[in-house]
Amino acid sequence: MTNLTWKSVWERKGTHPSERAFAEEDLFAMNGYDTPLGNAGHETREHLVRSIVDTLALKPGESLLDVGCGSGAILSRLRSTGAALTGIDASSSLIKVARRAVPDVRLHVSEAKILPFSSAIFDAVLSFGVFLYFPDLPYATCALMEMLRVARRHSRLLVADIPDLEKKEQCLAARRAAGASLFPEHLYYPKKFFQDFAEPHSLGVSIWDQNIASYANSPFRFNVLFTRV
Repeated sequence: MTNLTWKSVWERKGTHPSERAFAEEDLFAMNGYDTPLGNAGHETREHLVRSIVDTLALKPGESLLDVGCGSGAILSRLRSTGAALTGIDASSSLIKVARRAVPDVRLHVSEAKILPFSSAIFDAVLSFGVFLYFPDLPYATCALMEMLRVARRHSRLLVADIPDLEKKEQCLAARRAAGASLFPEHLYYPKKFFQDFAEPHSLGVSIWDQNIASYANSPFRFNVLFTRV
């Protein structure tokens, strides 16, 4: 059990021989929202997507990159904004699913720490429910540097659904009580990690505790919005 890696988890989740069209709940389940604490019902999905749209204030014609887009679950809901959408994910099997689910979105197989794009081309960069699967904080720093590199001036970078280090023990207890798997372990972050990243890059930063209805992980997670001037 302890030899299981997140890479293998996501490759397996994206392996579906069926050629049928995927429902929205299928796409969210493939992105990990199918666990005792992560199960995303309709109300949760609506709240989640609305929080992203409102926070990033996406406008028609703007460009957005979703880092760790998985099956394309969130991208499928962001098409209504009129923004030009792009997604990357390290799982080739999930990108294969996303290409069927959101065929009008540009999609690439790529690690978050090596984004296959030129600099300063996106108006907004999103990474929702992804940083918890990174191996360590140095990797997370590299991912943030890449997200910043591809963002234009006056852009917004939203990193959301981040496990709070201060609440790690409560979260682990809740996961055990719910029967959720603890392996591989999530990566937990101190909020200061993101504050320390913002300062030398002259970024505005807002950090707030997550509050998503009916999402049992929410009490143990927080969100970060960087603004680039």
